Amino acid sequence: MSTALLAIGDVAPFFEAPASDGKTYTLARLIAAQAVVLVFYPGNNTPG
Repeated sequence: MSTALLAIGDVAPFFEAPASDGKTYTLARLIAAQAVVLVFYPGNNTPG
């Protein structure tokens, strides 16, 4: 697993993540189907 930070405009590495609907989504599958915009909120759903 890489710990390198991404900068604005960097290409996101492929990943998979579970969603609240119980499905696992992969970036590769989403890109194949449509345009994708990723947004990260550093403090979202975390204490503090």
